[in-house]
Amino acid sequence: MARRERHVGGWASRLRFEVLHSLQAHVVVFGVVVSLLVAAIFSMVSLLWVRSSLFEQVRGDSRNDFSNQVTRVRSTLNSADVSDAAQYQQLVNETASSIQNDGATNLLGVYVFSHTVSGDEITPVSTSPAYTSLVGDDIRAKVLDDDGNNVYYQPVRIPGSGGRHGPGAILGTRLQFGSMGDLELFSLYSYGAEERSLTRIQLSLLGICLMLSALVGILVWFFLRRIVMPVKRVADAAESMAEGDLDARVRIDRKDEIGVLQRSFDEMAISLGQKIDELEHAGQAQRRFVSDVSHELRTPITTMRMASDLLVERKGDFNPSTRRTVELLSGQIGRFQKMLDDLLLISRYDAGKLTLDLVETDLREPVRSAVEQVRAIAEANDTPLRLDLPATRCLAKVDARRIVRIVRNLLTDSIDFSLHRPIEIRLAVNARAAAIGVRDHGTGMGVDQLPHIFERFWRGDSSRSRTTGGSGLGLSIALADAKVHHGDIHVRSKPGEGTWFLVVLPLDPDQPPLHDDEPPIAFCGAPDSFETTGGFGATQAPAGGKAPTPRGRSR
Repeated sequence: MARRERHVGGWASRLRFEVLHSLQAHVVVFGVVVSLLVAAIFSMVSLLWVRSSLFEQVRGDSRNDFSNQVTRVRSTLNSADVSDAAQYQQLVNETASSIQNDGATNLLGVYVFSHTVSGDEITPVSTSPAYTSLVGDDIRAKVLDDDGNNVYYQPVRIPGSGGRHGPGAILGTRLQFGSMGDLELFSLYSYGAEERSLTRIQLSLLGICLMLSALVGILVWFFLRRIVMPVKRVADAAESMAEGDLDARVRIDRKDEIGVLQRSFDEMAISLGQKIDELEHAGQAQRRFVSDVSHELRTPITTMRMASDLLVERKGDFNPSTRRTVELLSGQIGRFQKMLDDLLLISRYDAGKLTLDLVETDLREPVRSAVEQVRAIAEANDTPLRLDLPATRCLAKVDARRIVRIVRNLLTDSIDFSLHRPIEIRLAVNARAAAIGVRDHGTGMGVDQLPHIFERFWRGDSSRSRTTGGSGLGLSIALADAKVHHGDIHVRSKPGEGTWFLVVLPLDPDQPPLHDDEPPIAFCGAPDSFETTGGFGATQAPAGGKAPTPRGRSR
């Protein structure tokens, strides 16, 4: 039983999935439901009309039959010669039998009640005693009170087999019989045959409705198939193109609107492929231009650097104005040389000509090295650097040179906007990943600026000068270095509260990619919130023991 229920449940789930995800199934179900609804309404209205007409006719036939019988009984009574109660009783009995025998086929019983003039009660006559109780007091009272020979009609429910009741009616009238008293004549008519006919008509209409709905569903299915299948082929081709197959095309086999869609898709695919090729060629030409220019500029810049260094060595021999000019020249040449180096590095990233020198390294060492490289810049800007590293080794397979560059670039960017407030550098490690945090408490940025922070040459505040003399490519290079390690850089910022970078790196880039819940610390909450899950510290097993696991939420 449970197995059958699971089978039915699985079938219902598949049907629901098809209806929700298939236009053809959706329209077919809609067509079947609508046709069933229309057929049901039509059948109901038709059935009500047929029922009303049929019962109206059978009621009229019953009244006519009863009226004819009453007329014949009155004629019989008027011609009868009855002198005592026994003859009166016999006449009543014969009258009831005559009505029963000569009446309509749906006449179930005849019931006669009478009283003699002297008040002696005549035995009631009943041709079907089982239904005598259906002759109620209400209709008898109406017949007794009538003096105009009217016919009274009362619908009843006739008991049947199995506790079922069928429709019927009691018709009654009062017959005057001179000195012997009056007769109360009642006839019971059954409408069961008509109700059974209506039931057969109803079942036939139901079957017709179901067959009509099934036929509508089949016709709609085949009709829609001619429409949906070409559209599905176009959708499949579009999905293939979205996955990178720019050669995806559809076969043009129609001349209607769907054929126009097929031709338009192929033309769009051809045009899109041409545009992508043009963009790729333009991008390659741009990258090649940047790389060539950077390489060509290295020689004159090196020469200028050498001449500038020579002037700096002899600046003591110059007057103050010339000395200041030499210092500015040396600084700008250094900045220009740094920009060229960054452009060459970016061009190698764009060309995909990168190799990682992965070595198992204690991550604390490249972080310390990066901090030491920018410490002089931070001190010149009066910005304290607060380094907080785990006490145990944090081993990971990384290219240490690139890790130093990531942290250094993040720090130089933070120093520019620190407002002379402390910058915190921390490290978190667990069994799968490491996270390096660089947080300043300076100007910060709005949520609308965060998506642009890693764009090349983008500046959050163009009115501010760069303290570190950066090229505008530092954050882009840092993100590229993290991506090469199969990691990422997450950032949260808020105006007036500063910016927080989290560099997430797998301990082994050759292992499967990290899931969102695997880093030792991660941002949570709103985009401008500094809430995190996890914490800083080492939670992987160091040599000689296991470090405690930081948990919970922090700010």
